[in-house]
Amino acid sequence: MDNFKVTEKIILECLKELDKNAIRYQKYKDYYEGDIGVIFKDYTMQDSRSNMKIPFNFCRKFVDVETGYLLGKDINYISKSGNQEIIDTIDYHMTHWVQEHDILLRKSSEIYGIAWELNYVDRDGDFKATVLNPLNSYILEDGTVERNAIMAIYKYQKRFDDNEYIDVFVDNRIITYIVDGDSLKKIDERTHIFDRVPIISCPANSERLSGFHDIIPLVQAFSHLNSDLCNEVADHRNAYLLIENAELQEDDLARMKKAGIIQVPQGASVKWLIKDINDDFVQNELNLLEKKIYDLSDQVNFNENWASNTSGLALKNKLLNLENRIALREAIMENVIKQRLRNFFEYIKVREGKEYNYKDISVQFTRNLPTDLAGLADMVTKLKGTASDETLLAQLPFIANPTLELEKRRKEQEAEMLDLEKITDDLADKYNLGD
Repeated sequence: MDNFKVTEKIILECLKELDKNAIRYQKYKDYYEGDIGVIFKDYTMQDSRSNMKIPFNFCRKFVDVETGYLLGKDINYISKSGNQEIIDTIDYHMTHWVQEHDILLRKSSEIYGIAWELNYVDRDGDFKATVLNPLNSYILEDGTVERNAIMAIYKYQKRFDDNEYIDVFVDNRIITYIVDGDSLKKIDERTHIFDRVPIISCPANSERLSGFHDIIPLVQAFSHLNSDLCNEVADHRNAYLLIENAELQEDDLARMKKAGIIQVPQGASVKWLIKDINDDFVQNELNLLEKKIYDLSDQVNFNENWASNTSGLALKNKLLNLENRIALREAIMENVIKQRLRNFFEYIKVREGKEYNYKDISVQFTRNLPTDLAGLADMVTKLKGTASDETLLAQLPFIANPTLELEKRRKEQEAEMLDLEKITDDLADKYNLGD
């Protein structure tokens, strides 16, 4: 939408959508944080009984596991044309912040179903990125299949300031407003160096649903059932006091409960009427719920007893469903990183006058799991001469930058050759061997 014109009416409509959608997205945030009020919203409370609430935060566990599995190790950048300068430029400007940023971005997208990356130039003139989420941002898209952002709104407050501010990103401009009820007060406008709205979409999946959306009812049921069992143990939740051959008033019951003493006439008896619980049934139900939670999330229960000598191949077979799930996330992250590099190279062009093509960069992820180094080394040796040295080195998890590693090895070989030549010359001089 090249002729799109930002107006106050459009901004206010977007702000209304932001506030309306925030209710739904806040629920996901609450589940990730283990908010008891949300998990136990429909939990039945009982007067004068124990009412402990014990949440089981599978949502946080699965989001953190997936994020660490995909991004726990550094991402490798490889130039398809063998341009070492482009890799050095990326390393110099990004390696000190990009891994932590990618983890925060991925976690936010898994929690809310969608998150965005905002690229900007900081006050020191460095290229940076930050994470926006649906609670503080609204992105207006053009409606095409590419879903290009034509306007982005970021809402925030400053400390010790009651005003509510918004930054509006359009084309090459950033406009700042103060929100005053149903109107806006423009206070600043400046330009940015990018030729588009510097917002990159990072969805959790193609449906833009939270990564744990499907298991929320199961997490509730599992937490409720475990809480019921704990309360049952704590105060005989399903037990009643049976008094035979005596009639007590309500005030008498209150006094006896407070004093811990029951007085009944001769011939009367007091005993517990306890509802029997089938332990096997309850345990089977808990096991079934837990299994369904892991199955629906394509997760592996690492708390199970695994053999200490489990091979890397056997481990990968157990992780097959999780691996397939992560592969979809990897494709999304690769697209995000490519768009980030496109904006970054625009920044480099303006700042340093150098032109690079983001399509020249190959992005390689390394899974964060135990690695069979002996098997990998054997594979690399066997493929020597078939694949490039840079590609083979990229398979080794302890090598963060294959291109840099090759350069180090080349310098070592040059140094070794110089040492060999020096030794040869010294021997020739010592024994007068001449030429």
